[in-house]
Amino acid sequence: MLGGNDMNVFGAATQGKNVEKKTVAETFLAGHGSPFVAQVSIANAPKLYRAILDALEYRGTAFLQCFTTCQPEHGVADDMALTQAQRVRDSRGAPEFVFNPRLGESYQEALDIKGNPSIEMDWYETKFKGTNEGYRYTVAHWCATEARFRNHLKKIKAEDAAQLLSLENMLVRITQQDVVYRRYLVPTHRSFVPDFGVYIKVPGAHGAVEYRALSRQLVLFCVERRKAWRMLQSKAGIENREYKAQRALLADVDAGRVSQHDLFAHAEELLKARIGGATVHKPAEPRTPRAAAPLAADPSHRPDGAAASATASMSS
Repeated sequence: MLGGNDMNVFGAATQGKNVEKKTVAETFLAGHGSPFVAQVSIANAPKLYRAILDALEYRGTAFLQCFTTCQPEHGVADDMALTQAQRVRDSRGAPEFVFNPRLGESYQEALDIKGNPSIEMDWYETKFKGTNEGYRYTVAHWCATEARFRNHLKKIKAEDAAQLLSLENMLVRITQQDVVYRRYLVPTHRSFVPDFGVYIKVPGAHGAVEYRALSRQLVLFCVERRKAWRMLQSKAGIENREYKAQRALLADVDAGRVSQHDLFAHAEELLKARIGGATVHKPAEPRTPRAAAPLAADPSHRPDGAAASATASMSS
């Protein structure tokens, strides 16, 4: 978790907490599968209201987690609640999902993650309006739009960015296990994250492209949110091609079959080459719950009185 402002401590000793984000709705998905669980927001109003109605109708425990900004505390304008809800959803910061046990007894049937962009990939791909240049919208890009994360981003010039690592390159090199085992602090390891040594491009004023250097903690936040999104995908029955490709690539790097030099210089290209051969399995379409059909009457079964009358008639 990121430190600073209303979140937690940010300073020379620490930039935040080195633990995974404790999102309640995501945590409840790991339970016994009985409660109705939804993580929704005004970013998708129809889904928000549908989830509320389904939760009220559900016969059992129902939990809804709804994201909204706290405009003054988060450092955004008063009219930006809808925009920020869309941004945090699209960045995988708070992906929307509904887990409805009425739809079946498997995660693939009960879990719906539709409404999130690019649900088969790690990140949503979009373009800068001014230049039409494509880029991937990560949780760091959402953080760049809220003042509460200001300690984690530094505005830099294009020539300064040329001396740093791109976030795209860095994210190929690192996994959540590298974070857990603190390998990201070892300068000789492939996952080493230099503090404010990684940059992203963000939309600037009048369509211009601007550059931001990221704190080490913000890079780790991207890694953690990516892992959480991959877990959601797997529960929904979606096979993430990027994850499979990254896993295979890093296995080759760690085994010495691909050099660290090649990884550092061509991480994105190496990953894309491996993604091309991966396959995707889409989840089964969720089924709408229906009331059980009434049992057909058994013509051989009669009330006791009718059976007695029939017997008496035959004997006479």
